[in-house]
Amino acid sequence: MGTIGHTLCVLVCLGLLSGCQPQASHRNAIPFEEGQSYAVAYLGYQQTTELDYYAARYLDGEPLPIHYLSDGDYYLVIPRYDGMEVALYRNDIEGGPPVLLYEAPDCQPFVLQCNASDIFPDATIRLTYREEQVEFSPFISLKDGALSVGSQGLALTKDMEG
Repeated sequence: MGTIGHTLCVLVCLGLLSGCQPQASHRNAIPFEEGQSYAVAYLGYQQTTELDYYAARYLDGEPLPIHYLSDGDYYLVIPRYDGMEVALYRNDIEGGPPVLLYEAPDCQPFVLQCNASDIFPDATIRLTYREEQVEFSPFISLKDGALSVGSQGLALTKDMEG
């Protein structure tokens, strides 16, 4: 290969590499406040009608795993920090101990379908980051229809600035 061939090869390789540069995460656009470890968005009942909106705004096009616990509401769960551990439990309506269904050492955003009953949240999500551990069960309040995500979570809504 001549000098022109080598130069062209180097330029093509540099062009390919520049397209692979990591880009700033859309998660940085989430308006987290002090003490909040995760964000949750309500996507819809029996369907994920709002997923495209939240994925375009807060995620980087990464594929999202979907965890099905029961036929009910869909939620998007976004951890605040890289390296958060996640454990997903199915709660027992009869009062037995929760059953571990899924765990991962580095939680990525995921979709969860749960809460077939309006009066019993059947999922508990535990997130651990360094020495801090939080648990929550997302649900829609029967009192006012608001998304309830626990004291250390941020409920994402379409009208949020960011």
